[in-house]
Amino acid sequence: MENPIELSRRGLLAGSAALAGLAVPVPALAAPTGRLTLVSQPVRIFKATDAGHERTESWYLYLIGQTPDDLGLAPDRLRIELFSAGKLAKAIDHVGPGLQALIFPTTGYKPVLPDGGTPAAPFFWPFVVRLRLSEPIGSAIDSMRVALEASESHGRKRRAVASLAIETYSQKTALIFPFRGKGMIGQAGVGNGGHRNRSGQFALDALGLSDSYAPMVQPGPGNSPDEFAGWGRTLIAPAGGTIVRVRGDRPDQPNANSSDPKYFAPEFPRGGDVGNHVVIDHGNGEFSLIAHLQTGSALHKLGDRIRQGDPIGKLGASGDASGPHVHYQLQGGIDWQYADGLPCSFGNVAGQPLFRGTYFEAA
Repeated sequence: MENPIELSRRGLLAGSAALAGLAVPVPALAAPTGRLTLVSQPVRIFKATDAGHERTESWYLYLIGQTPDDLGLAPDRLRIELFSAGKLAKAIDHVGPGLQALIFPTTGYKPVLPDGGTPAAPFFWPFVVRLRLSEPIGSAIDSMRVALEASESHGRKRRAVASLAIETYSQKTALIFPFRGKGMIGQAGVGNGGHRNRSGQFALDALGLSDSYAPMVQPGPGNSPDEFAGWGRTLIAPAGGTIVRVRGDRPDQPNANSSDPKYFAPEFPRGGDVGNHVVIDHGNGEFSLIAHLQTGSALHKLGDRIRQGDPIGKLGASGDASGPHVHYQLQGGIDWQYADGLPCSFGNVAGQPLFRGTYFEAA
């Protein structure tokens, strides 16, 4: 999936976090000034249980500074307050090198809105701060406030405060895994060192395995797609719904050991190309993206109604894919570039949740 820095560069803004006063005094951070606001991607922030036995949960976001003019802002200090049921549970300060390590560069000017329209007035993203918060499950964190101070190039200070809800998602759709049989998770979500882009925070990349859990079925150098057990496996609808996105014309990557940009779609020259894919609207604010289908294998057209378990195509290696696999994610909108990712589980797979390296069998 797409490089998260490239996503921020393309201005995938869905809304601004509301400005709010701090619940407790924060030394050396004065009241917010109106020429800097903070926005969050994703817009809705969901926490998820971490792998392992530490009984912690984590959440991730890009905190984006937004200004109406090019002020040349550089962050100086960030204070994070975590709350549980309205009570302050923890405060964290980031300054100096600790703050600089969290900052991503941007191209500055953001002329395009998420729906492709042009904003009424230009706006700028002078910086993006990448945040990962991990806390004991028992802390029951349900909101956070962030206060950021930044300096203009001539030294004037700008300050902004944002209040953000930290949610536990309740899945609405009863899903099954998008193929049947044995498989292995090659890459999971951001909490497991995997996908970091906005809609893919909880995404899974799965390899199809043989009946004996082998990834390869033909002798060879290991770089041809048809040597892989999952190549061409039937992909199925995780749940019923309506086909709202479909593409089937992109070539498969011929070398399973690399993802060659020569085979990316023109609109994704730097990577993140989902290749041939299907998006299913489940009718309750949840959408399934199934990506990297084999070229020419997509079985449905826009508007088709399908049922859970219906074939939708074949497992391939199209787009930005280093080897045959299926990419699956549940998301809160039609377009993966602008939607928030949603945590999910599958009713036909034991041992949830699925993490990197998990072997499984989908009934």
